[in-house]
Amino acid sequence: MFGKKLTDIPLFHAREATPVRIVGDGVISTVGVGDGRMLPVLILDATDRPDITEYIRLHRHGGPGDVKVQWGQLPDLHDTVVLMLTVVRPAQMKMIIAFDLRRNQGFLVEQILGMNGMYVQAGQNGDRVSATMDHPRIVVEVPETGFRRTWDKLYYQFTVKKFREAGLERARAKVAARDAIAKLREIGSFRMPSG
Repeated sequence: MFGKKLTDIPLFHAREATPVRIVGDGVISTVGVGDGRMLPVLILDATDRPDITEYIRLHRHGGPGDVKVQWGQLPDLHDTVVLMLTVVRPAQMKMIIAFDLRRNQGFLVEQILGMNGMYVQAGQNGDRVSATMDHPRIVVEVPETGFRRTWDKLYYQFTVKKFREAGLERARAKVAARDAIAKLREIGSFRMPSG
């Protein structure tokens, strides 16, 4: 899915071919979950994906699940990366979650890669983490897959481009991009102290 290699993705259901939109996001840091890491919360548009809501319900009440993850890009989505979740248990399904860098969702990718996980919550347009704290969500572990190196290059190039569009000359845009990404990672590395 990166570079020139295109791969067909086998699906369990036709509806899985459409990337799931992120309609809300935030971060939650809890001592008892994820070792106090600031895990991003992705509120996914489940309007046309009732299977996502059902999966979260089953996972929360039926014990741990098995999920395989793969990062990539889709040919028609520029300035976007996707995370494909292949759920094996407690149900079989796929979710292709699209992260649009133009909508500042690069921070979410940074957090997922840095913290090796995320929360997934079903929702709809207008949902916010602060207003849905009592809604069910699950933790999905996202182990290192070798994507970090590709992401670092892609995100750096995207950030340089944004600084260039804002009027910075090339050399200054490169320095500003490195500084901005470093600051983002510093903020994102916060952990809730235990005890």
